[in-house]
This record gives sequence, C-alpha cells and structure tokens, in this order.
Amino acid sequence: ALKAIKHAAFIASLNKGELILLNVQKKNDLIDIILPAIKLKDTSIITKYIQEKLGELAEQVRKEYGIKVSPIVSMGSVTSEIVDIADEHKAGLIVMGTQGGDSDSSLLLGSNSYRVLTKAHCPVLTVRANNPKIGYSDIVMPFDSSGHTRQKVVPTLKFAEKFGAKIHLLGILGKHEEGYKYNLEVIFGQIEKLADKHGLKCVSKILDHVTQPAEQTIKYANKEKVDLISMMSDQKTGGSILLGSYAHEIL
Repeated sequence: ALKAIKHAAFIASLNKGELILLNVQKKNDLIDIILPAIKLKDTSIITKYIQEKLGELAEQVRKEYGIKVSPIVSMGSVTSEIVDIADEHKAGLIVMGTQGGDSDSSLLLGSNSYRVLTKAHCPVLTVRANNPKIGYSDIVMPFDSSGHTRQKVVPTLKFAEKFGAKIHLLGILGKHEEGYKYNLEVIFGQIEKLADKHGLKCVSKILDHVTQPAEQTIKYANKEKVDLISMMSDQKTGGSILLGSYAHEIL
C-alpha cells in the first residue's frame, strides 16, 4: 500500500491533481478480531485511531509532493467502498497494491485489486511490492483479435505523453487466428502514426500460435524491462480454467 501511495502521489503531482488516501475497514474484522483482543465494545475508538494514523500519513505526502491530500476512513465491503468513493469524488484513477489483506486467498478467490479492476468505472493502476521504480519509461499494450482491444490506446498514449514513455505494441494471436495478423499490422500502423503525433517512440511485435498469452506477455515485458502493462480489464484472451481471464493471470 505504501508503494502504491508513492506512485499515486507522483502521478498526482505531475498532473497537478489531488490524492485521496482511502482506508476501508471490514466490520466483521473489527468485531471478530480487534475488539475482543483489546476488550472494547465500540468500533469508533478503532476508527478514530485509524483516522489519526491516516491523517499523519496524508501530512507526510503533502509535504513531500506538494499536493492536496484528503484522508478518508470508511467501513464496509472493500471493493464496493473503493468503487463508490472513487465515483463520488469523480476520480480519474484508482491506485492500489496487488498484495493486501486478502493475498493468501487471491489465487482462488480473486484479490481485492482484481475485484476493483473489474468493477471500477475509471482506470486502475496496480503496484507490486517489489517494484522500486517510480515513473514509466516503457509501456506495453497487448492486443488480441477482440473488437474492444483498441479502447485502451488513447488513454494510454495520453498517460505515456506525461512521462515521455516508449510504447510497445504486442500482438497476441492464438493457433487459429493467423488471418487476423494483417488486420493487427494495419492497426499497429495507425497507432504508430498517432504515437508519433504525441511525440512518442513506438515499436511493435506480433506473436502468433500463442497458447499461454499471459505468460508470453510477462516474458516480453521482462525482456524489454517495461514499467507498465496497459490492458482492458475484461480482456478474455486465453486464460486457464482455474483463473478464468488474461487480466487476472497478468495481475
């Protein structure tokens, strides 16, 4: 979560934006775990403590990045509260870590970050704990043969423009999609021209006969040392029976 705050604050400062620090408490956790341990009957004491700590953190971020920071403590369903509060404040981006309190069960049940990813009405940026770099100099955009795969292009280019990032277009085609390769080449040509108008460097690569799209995407990302993968949250390319979707596997 603290790594995610650094990314969010950096982006907000670059865009002269505002940062909202949100902490959501699950009521069951407070009642079943915290209150019996400290022999309290009133959850408001815990909430006040969290508000104080979040307020201290907000002040640190304000001083370091010179941005407006608003701390909010809420209670309820983690996913619903994050999405609802983002909507209420008309947030342009949600930033969160991939390893939270539900990490142990994320493989089978889906993590909070994945559930937010699928329900949010704005882009979601997830940050891994082992990601030390702040900023984005290389961004990969995976493309498949679906009709909506190009919807990420314009927002990704606008984001990349802020950082002067190099764009990597990665085509992912399955065994029986050879006929779509030409279409993808045409699309990539159009995106390259658009990137050039934004003053961005753009390279492209198409992988065909792919059986493990998520694995191939991460392999490419690691090889090219990219800082960000920009993808549709409902992209269903390949995917295993267990995890169900390309986006979940990537996450």
